[in-house]
Amino acid sequence: MKKLVLKGTALQRGQTHGEQMRNEIHEVLDYYRSRFLSNRDKLQSHVDQLMAKVELLGKDYKEEMDGIASSANVDPFWIYCINARSELMSSPVASSPMECSTVSFPKNGLLGQNWDWAEALEGKLALADITLENGHRFFTMTEPGMLAKIGMNDSGLGVCLNILPARKKLTGLPVHILLRALLECRSVEEAKTLIQIHGAGKASHVLVADSTQTVAVELAPDQPWFQNTQEDWYLHTNHYLQQGQAQPTTTRECTETRLKTLHERLLYKPESSLSNIRQLLDINEKPFPILRPYAWHELTGNGGTLVTMLLDLNKKEMLLREGFDSQNGFDRYSFS
Repeated sequence: MKKLVLKGTALQRGQTHGEQMRNEIHEVLDYYRSRFLSNRDKLQSHVDQLMAKVELLGKDYKEEMDGIASSANVDPFWIYCINARSELMSSPVASSPMECSTVSFPKNGLLGQNWDWAEALEGKLALADITLENGHRFFTMTEPGMLAKIGMNDSGLGVCLNILPARKKLTGLPVHILLRALLECRSVEEAKTLIQIHGAGKASHVLVADSTQTVAVELAPDQPWFQNTQEDWYLHTNHYLQQGQAQPTTTRECTETRLKTLHERLLYKPESSLSNIRQLLDINEKPFPILRPYAWHELTGNGGTLVTMLLDLNKKEMLLREGFDSQNGFDRYSFS
């Protein structure tokens, strides 16, 4: 996985990102253009709604995206689309998100997830090591042109993501922009406040944790729904646990079975360890594997597990593995 080291002003960080990921940005844009609305006027209107929420956040994210666009020789509109692609690709008709699975031991500061997405992004992802002008630093595994996704910061805060189904058009702050803002938080309390203010208008599950606390929230079009994280373990796949929310169409059996499988394995082996999280995320039993080889999916086309992430927040350490082969090794990133 390519490593980006991004420092300086927002514009400078964006320019470095765009220069070093120029080829990958153009390649993934070829894919995403095929998944977005073909009507440019409707797409523009949706992006304008979403970007208005980004600017209301009061951060310099648009400037960073513009820097990416200028160095990558891309119309800034398409970088905005990449950063809002979860909202732009969400469909009330085909409401079946990809199969990501999250496992956490809230009392021990241990968590991890598989991130499943389109095969078109294989070999094009990056680990961004970002230092802001105030000195705050974080690692994020992300897509070309995207400001952030999942990861960990130097305050020992970790962030995971699962996409959820939606029954309506999503017009809130794009979830990947929220993830970036969460990685800039210094505490779980600060992150929770941010979610309370900006959590609506999305269809995602986000988990934020440090070594002693965990906040898990289902972000819905109407409001954020905080979940119970007081048990020995906390699990989430790709359906709402909150009653009354949208449920997957074609993938409902898959997401519910994966959640049940994780619960059953933990009842048999409840060990709170990073190695146990890895074993859980490596389950590849058919027909609904947690570590998923490529298969056709209505949202993405061919897709499967692209990355497995493990976080030990006590050690401020992140492990990343590419692909769906459980024998592949992990790359290690640490602040210690």
